[in-house]
Amino acid sequence: TIVIGAHRDHFGRPAGLWFPGADDNASGTAIVLEVARALGKLGLRPQQSILFLSFSGHERDSLGSRLYTTKPVTPLGSTKAMINIDHVGAGDGVLILRVAEFKKSTLKEAGYVVGLVRKLDYYGFLPGGDDEPFKEAGIPTVSIASGGAHPHMHQPTDTADTINPENLRNIARYVLALTWQLANTQ
Repeated sequence: TIVIGAHRDHFGRPAGLWFPGADDNASGTAIVLEVARALGKLGLRPQQSILFLSFSGHERDSLGSRLYTTKPVTPLGSTKAMINIDHVGAGDGVLILRVAEFKKSTLKEAGYVVGLVRKLDYYGFLPGGDDEPFKEAGIPTVSIASGGAHPHMHQPTDTADTINPENLRNIARYVLALTWQLANTQ
């Protein structure tokens, strides 16, 4: 099983002030939905199952992803990889890949497929994302974010008009290529 996930929650309305969360993380949720839609329209069956997850509780110690890893839909032992998508709607368009036990060559190959290999920037694992519970369970993870400044992150100004559609398009293409590649290799 290949897991693709993103958290859908944000801060909500603390003290009556609205935090919409367009970049963090409606953008990640949109990518998950778009990749699911694109794979569904493909009409081809991958060799391995693909599971699309939308987590809540991210801003509260990633409760949703932690719950999933304690009560998974499919056994964690059969989960080959987890792709986490978080705040990808703003920034400079560079794809920040935070990796745990994931082969760089696999990530690079997907970048070549969609012409984005020069926009990939690799880092080690960084705690605090919804990929963390999967890493703790021994599953290879990659958390994808867009690089550069995210000036509206965790602010009431994180609204849809601050999103860069080209970032979303490129990251959706990359996640689609990576997912298809992972789901069709042993």
